[in-house]
Amino acid sequence: MASDATQIFDLPFPTSNDPVNVHGDIQALAEQVDLVLQTIAIQDTEVRNNSGSTITKGTPVYITGFSTKPTIAKCDADDLDTFPVAGIATTNITNGSDGNILVSGMFNNFDTSSFAAGDIIYVASGGGLSNSQSANNGGAIGIIFE
Repeated sequence: MASDATQIFDLPFPTSNDPVNVHGDIQALAEQVDLVLQTIAIQDTEVRNNSGSTITKGTPVYITGFSTKPTIAKCDADDLDTFPVAGIATTNITNGSDGNILVSGMFNNFDTSSFAAGDIIYVASGGGLSNSQSANNGGAIGIIFE
């Protein structure tokens, strides 16, 4: 049954008379979007790794099929057949095991010391994360805040 109820979210955005603070503006927007996503409950989902190897925490993954839950394998910027990105592994997921992927929201407790605040993150060649877009022009999957 359809509902006519609409929920409006107050998302922050800079106006023409705001001082320039790109990092702060993006962070404020991302934090508000994270709150919105929590209300619609699409932050993470349970998956099964059937890739043949362990998928490590922080690895971008794509959906390869479905058994009792979506099956996944790692994305690779050099192989466009491994796109689109469905999420990022929230823990190490051994082959044949179930785990969770972050579909949207803030990814916490992950070492980002090789990146700088404000870096745009892409899928890396060979899998993993990079702050450089590949020659295949894969889309951005995140922004480093701290």
